[in-house]
Order: sequence, then C-alpha cells, then structure tokens
Amino acid sequence: MQQKLQLFCIPFKKEYSHLLLFLSLILITYVCYSILSPLNQRSAIGIGFLSQLILPKTTSNSTLKSYCDYSYGKWVWDETRPIRKYTENCPFLDPGFRCQQSGRQELDYQKWRWQPQRCNLPRFDAAEFLRRIQNGRIVFAGDSIGRNQWESLICMLMQGVSNQSTVYEEHGNPITKHNGYLSIRFHEYNLTVEYYRVPYLVMTDRLPPHAPPQVRGVVRVDTLHWYSEKWIGADVLIFSAGHWWNKDKTTKMGYYFQEGGNVNMTMDVMEAFRRSLNTLKSWVMQNLEPGKSHVFFRSYSPAHYRQVNI
Repeated sequence: MQQKLQLFCIPFKKEYSHLLLFLSLILITYVCYSILSPLNQRSAIGIGFLSQLILPKTTSNSTLKSYCDYSYGKWVWDETRPIRKYTENCPFLDPGFRCQQSGRQELDYQKWRWQPQRCNLPRFDAAEFLRRIQNGRIVFAGDSIGRNQWESLICMLMQGVSNQSTVYEEHGNPITKHNGYLSIRFHEYNLTVEYYRVPYLVMTDRLPPHAPPQVRGVVRVDTLHWYSEKWIGADVLIFSAGHWWNKDKTTKMGYYFQEGGNVNMTMDVMEAFRRSLNTLKSWVMQNLEPGKSHVFFRSYSPAHYRQVNI
C-alpha cells in the first residue's frame, strides 16, 4: 500500500544534492535531500486542504505524478545494506532520547528504510551535506516534534565534523528542558541550525477587555509569532504544527480564537488552523526570497510519546 507523507514545499530553482532519508525522521531527510536534489519549478505536494494554500490552481494531477516525489512510497525491510554504527554519544542528544542507554535491546528498526515510488535515495553523507550548506541557516519552528527533528539533524551532522568542540549553542543555553529558541553553530562551516518553540506558529495572548468569563486566553490566528522576525533570510525553514490544534489544547483549556480585536467563540479548531496557515503563507510570500529560501511544512503525525504503566 502506498503511503504519503504529510508536508508541503514551496518550489524554487533547481539544485543538486545527495541525501539519505534517515529511518526515524522522514521530514528531516526530505528537507536535507531537497537542498541537494532537483526542485522542479512546478513541483508541490498535495496534503489535503493545505495543498489549496500552496499549489497553483493550474497544477494538474498529471504534472504532480510526472516527477520523483519523495513523499510517495512505502517502508521496506532491507537486510542488504550494512547497518551503520548507531551511537548515542552526541552531546546534543537529550537523555530521554538515548534509547539503547535506557535499555532498548531490539535493533531491527535500523533495517527499515523509506523507498520512494519512482526513485531511490542515496545514503546520508554528513560531511557532504555540511559542505553544501556552508554559510547557511536552517530554521525549525513549531512544536515538540519539530524539536525532535532539529535535535536529530544536529546529531546526524555531528558525524561529519572533525572537531566536535567547534559545535556549540551560540548563547550558552542547555538544550534540555529549555524553552524559547536555541541556535547550534557549526563553526567550521559557518552554519547555524536553529529551533524556535512556537507550537501554534501564531501568537497566543492574554484575553482582551470584556471577553466572556470562560476565556482564559486567545490564539491570534491572523498574527504570526514575533519570532518570525528572526526567521527572515534563512536558507531552509521547517514549520511544524498540528498537534496543538485540537480541542484539548485550545477551547477545553479556555483558549479561543481571535482575529483583529474580536474573539470568535464558535470558530472550529480546524477552521482556526486553516486561517493560521493562511497567515503563515502570507508571511512567507512577503518576507522570503524565492531564489534563496526553501520552505517546508510538517503537520499531524503519530504522537512521539505515550504513557506506559509499569
């Protein structure tokens, strides 16, 4: 059965690259590979209602199927490729993500790989990736799944650095249990890989005057977070949102949706999410340089944690 990854990209001019889809994080490899592989001027990936925001109305189904789309494919079991040594010694890896050090003994997950429908992916080469993205900026902005992907990419790239002491958080902040934003600098390559914690991407705010008593706060669907000022000029931007756009994390907590100065007490969560994405789209079109920046969006995916009763 063919599967489809849920993300989109805004296409820009062509480049070449080599990149392997890292097993555990589909989006990370997609982003990396997009830097290095041809980007068709008309290419885009439909993701339900998000495709209406990104795809030009003149794009036909035949056009979308005429090129290699890495998001169409399936997981395959592959014992032919040698398993690369997996290490949990990355200094930027949170203790909670050190699976083997925490007792995981089953290693078969390393034998699964993503097989696109119409092409193959070369294996990831950290040194080559760093060389090609030299003097660049990669920005992750969004929820905690985006943070996991940011952390994973950093540890993947650490394998291509000759002196790991030249990689550091620019402001001296610890990455564990840190809110706000973090910026890891690869000094040898003048590269930063940045993460901004903005679960809704748009602003959350205190309740306006004369709001109904059940309103504890608002999500301003027409105003992007002020961190967005820091994103301008980045070479790659990966936006991650979706998991906070549900009733449990909005209306049931007393957070309703605001446009302008008005709080809408009846707006559906999915409608609010749609409007926030239109806000994001407008910001991208107005603030990013088409020939320079590559933009990706990652929405809902399987949850990255679960409660286990021991």
